[in-house]
Amino acid sequence: MSTEKLKLITAYIHPLLEARVVRALHELPEFPGFSMVEVRGQGRGRGAGGTYLASESDLLYQRHLQVQIVCPEAAVERISKVLAEAAWTGRKGDGVLFVTPVDNLMRIREAGKPKASEAAQ
Repeated sequence: MSTEKLKLITAYIHPLLEARVVRALHELPEFPGFSMVEVRGQGRGRGAGGTYLASESDLLYQRHLQVQIVCPEAAVERISKVLAEAAWTGRKGDGVLFVTPVDNLMRIREAGKPKASEAAQ
C-alpha cells in the first residue's frame, strides 16, 4: 500500500444523530468510508463528581454508535471536525472522538490473492 501515514478516527455518537453524521460524511470532498456498530457502555460517572457503582440487579448502560474511519493523516483534522459538528447536541453525553495510528492496512482482496506460482499448482 501507500507509504502515506494512516490514522483511525473512532467516535461514539448518539444513535439519533446517525443520519446527520452519515450525511455530513457523504458531503466531504473525498468520502472516507466508515464502519458503524451499536455499542453500550458507561461514562465516567453519574452527577457532578459522583461515581456509579453497578450492582448485579442495577446495570445502566448508555447506547451509542461507534463510528470508525481509516484515513490519511492529512485528512484527520477535517474529518474529525465534520464528525464532531454533526454529532454535537451540546448536552452531557454527546460522546467522544479519538484518533490512533494505523500501523498496517491490507486489503484482503489484494493480500489474499494467490501468487502466480501457487495458482498454477
